[in-house]
This record gives sequence, C-alpha cells and structure tokens, in this order.
Amino acid sequence: MLSRIEIRNFAIIQSLDLDWSEGMTVITGETGAGKSIVIDALGLTLGEKAEQSVIYPNAKQAEVTAIFDLTEKSAATKWLAEHDLNEEDECILRRVVVNGGKSRCFINGRTVTQSQLKNLARLLVDIHGQHAHQTLMHTKEQLYLLDRYANNNDLLRSVSASAQQINEIQKRKKILEQEKEARDAKFELLSYQVEELANANPETSLLNTLEQEHQIAATSQDRLLLTQSGLQWLKDDDNYACLSLLNKTQEQVTQLCSMDKNAANISEILIQAESLLQEAYTELSNYGDKLDSDPEKLNELDEQLSMFHDLARKHHVDLKQLPEHFEQLQAELTQLQSDESELQQIANDYQNALQDYQQKAQKLSQSRQKTAKKLQKLITQKIQGLAMDGGKFEIQIIQQDQQISAIGMDSVTFMVSANPGQPLQPLNKVASGGELSRISLAIAVITAEQQLVPCIIFDEVDVGIGGGTAETVGHLLNELSTNRQVICVTHQPQVAACGDQHLVASKTKLTNSTITKVKQLDQQQRIEEIGRMLGGLIISDKTLSHAKEMLGV
Repeated sequence: MLSRIEIRNFAIIQSLDLDWSEGMTVITGETGAGKSIVIDALGLTLGEKAEQSVIYPNAKQAEVTAIFDLTEKSAATKWLAEHDLNEEDECILRRVVVNGGKSRCFINGRTVTQSQLKNLARLLVDIHGQHAHQTLMHTKEQLYLLDRYANNNDLLRSVSASAQQINEIQKRKKILEQEKEARDAKFELLSYQVEELANANPETSLLNTLEQEHQIAATSQDRLLLTQSGLQWLKDDDNYACLSLLNKTQEQVTQLCSMDKNAANISEILIQAESLLQEAYTELSNYGDKLDSDPEKLNELDEQLSMFHDLARKHHVDLKQLPEHFEQLQAELTQLQSDESELQQIANDYQNALQDYQQKAQKLSQSRQKTAKKLQKLITQKIQGLAMDGGKFEIQIIQQDQQISAIGMDSVTFMVSANPGQPLQPLNKVASGGELSRISLAIAVITAEQQLVPCIIFDEVDVGIGGGTAETVGHLLNELSTNRQVICVTHQPQVAACGDQHLVASKTKLTNSTITKVKQLDQQQRIEEIGRMLGGLIISDKTLSHAKEMLGV
C-alpha cells in the first residue's frame, strides 16, 4: 500500500508530506483547491509524462517521492527482486523534473528508466481518472477493459506475436513481388551469360595451360631456326665452326707440347672443351629433333585464346578475372532462383502463420466471450443499484474473420438500456452524463475487484451523481477497501462520509504566488467539512447535525 508521499515544488504545491492509512481515504476541498494535484504528483512517480509546466514558479526542480509498504509475496516484490532493485519490505519511487532539463527516475535510490518505473507502477497502483467515463466511449478502451478483467495478457501476447509474424511475411512477400519483373529480366540475362561461359569453361588452370601451349606453339619455328643455326656454328664442314676451330687449336697446342712439356695443361683444357662442345651439340640436336612446327595447332590455340579474350571484353573484365566473374554470375543466378523458391515458400509460410493466428485469436475470442457473459451480468447488477432500476448492460462481441490485428479478430461494443423496455444501444449513443458516470464507476469497481493491485485511486469518478446514489457509491468504495487501499478524490459528501481517513485540500493566494496545502482532519474538522460539502458557504446547525448523522457520530 501507499504509506507516504513527499512533494516539493510541484504545480502549486511548494512542500507537502502526507502519510496514508489502510482502508478508504477521501480527499475533498473547494473546486480548484488542488485535490487532484496530489494524484497528479503521484502519477509522476508512477512513470507518467513529465512536463516542465509542473515545476513551481522560479523553482529549480520539482521532486516527488512515493513510499510503498510491500508484502513478501506481492507481485511488486517479485518484480523488484528480478530486477535487483529490492529493498526489504519497502519500495521508494522518486521522480525529479529539472527546470530546463530532463526528468530522472529512481527506484529505491537507484536510477532507472521511465519504462521500468511504469512497469513497476502497474503492480502498485491502479488509477481511475476523472475522465474515465469519456474514454469509456471508445471501443478500444472497452476492449481493453474486457481483456483486463479476463486477464488475457498471455493470450494477447501470443496473438500479437502471431500477427507480427504475418506482417513480416507479408512485407517480404510484397518486396519479392515488386522486384519480380526486374528479377525475371535479370534472370534471363544471367541464364544466357552463365550458359555461354559454362560452354567455354573458363577455369584458371585451363587458361594458364592454354596460354603456355600457345606461347610454345607460336615460337616453335623461331626456336627451330635458332637450333639449326646453333648446330651449324658448333659443327659444320665450314672451317669456321667451333669444333673445327677447336681442332685446329688443338693441333697447334700438340706441337707446342712436343717442344715444351709445360704446355700439357693447356692441351687437357682443350680436350675438355671439345668434350663439352660435343655434348652441347648432341643436346641441341636432340632438342631440334623434338621441335614440331604445327600451324594448324597454332591456329586452333589462337582461336581458343581469342574466344576467351572476346568473352573477357564482353563482360568488361581482365582475362585472368574471367573464372572469378563466372563464379559470381553463377552465385547471382542461384540467388535469383532462391528468391523464386522463397516466394513459393512464403506463400506456404503465410498460410501456416494465418492458421496459427486464427487458432490463437479464436482462443482469445472464446476467453472474451466467456468473460463478457460474467462481466455484463455483474455490471447490470451494479448499475441497477446506482439509480438505474431496470437498466441492462451487455457486451457485444463481433468477430472480423478477415482482420489480422495484434489484439485479435474481435470488435467489442458496450451496449446499454438505461430504462426498462428500451432496446440495447451502444453506450456512446444513449447514456447521459450522469448515467455514464455511474456505469463507468460500476465497471471501475468490478474490474478493481478482479485485480490484485494493492492501491486503487478514484479521481472524481463520481461526477454527475448525488443523493442516495452517491451514498451507494461510497459504500461500494468502502467495501472495496476491505482488502486493499482505496483513495478517492470526491465532491460528494455521501462518498466522503464513507472514508476511513479524510484529507482536505485548500488553496492560499499570496502576493505573487498561490500554494496548495493538504491536511488530515480530526473528527470535528471532518464534521465541518462534510457540513460545508452539504450546505455550501452558510453552514447551519441543521447542516452540521446532518453531517454528524452521515458520519454516525
């Protein structure tokens, strides 16, 4: 439960510390005194949007702290433990709005995000605002209330995830279909290019071998001429051939050796040279015998190389890049074929996802139908006890089979008959302001009974009712407070008289500013406040007596 709130420089509140008790607390005061400002300040600590306008004039910042007492097994205690933010049996929420800067959020002294603050707040406080009867006119809000009462959170998450999957499939399908024409044209071109290159088979090893063979074939005639010339220079009938000249030299050295033994070494060298030249002649002759000048083979190699060069120019790549380019084209063609297969697969996936969605949405719809029967019966009973004798409330659920939505296939409309014999019609067409307030209050009370949130706040939801109906409302709220904390901002003395704790808001105008204060009333002050609410400016003894009677003192 909410045990304390500390407000500094918020709106027209400079400083306010309030302790809250269990049971039902009522907040009253003159119109414009700032009763709802306390609730607005609390809303700030619960993660509501922070506006710069909430900062008290000329203050540096607005700050609100809310302290909650927790039970060991509460959902909030579990959430705090899961997020490593637990602090024994107490939870302190703090929000600071800096003038000219951003707001800061704290849970038990540690900085958190606004989203975290909101997630925890849902487990601590449930606020029914003074405009609830207005939002109740919207069918989306009606559906939300039904799902909330039915506790359809898990079913809604499942349906939402399934709808999201369908949306993603549809987006991918749309992209593939939009690209289909361009993809088909590209597929035709790639198919032709890949087939052309596949027939040529431009492998790196093949191109390397072809170039080597072509180089050999292209130089075979030149190499043959050079070989023949070399043989002639080595050994020929011509006296100027190497071996002939060497023999002549050998003859001269032999004569020299006969004259001088010291020339023997020269003779040996010449003999070795002759042997090497004879070996060279033999090797060159063998090389020449193997040479084959084949013009037809050269032409064939020329044609093959020319074909590959033409393909390289056609594809705007270097000859050596042709094999890699061929692989890239093959990969692109495979991807296009994959896209076509994916388009077919997507059609199958869509049908499977749609079937899954319909099953989950149908399960959600069944839960809504079942809950609607129970809820409409309870609300009918409540509104008949709120001065709508013979009134009837019904929840109409219509399935839209073709609808794919994160909230399912149902459209929900709250139907009401305010008087006996009148046909049921949509709530926004038949209910007056007072009737809307009563219906809204009945729904708020019943749905609150279903929730396990420890603190429920009703901010002027009793607008438009009075007399005996207001007294019934007060008893309803007090009954609700038997197992949770109820805080009610009200203008109705009958409602205020049912509270266990009574706070009053007052506004004081200073020279250059206005401030709001809130104080807790003792029994006598409470009698006077109820009297004021009953009698206005002039409070007679009779009015005070009536106030005592209402309070049972």
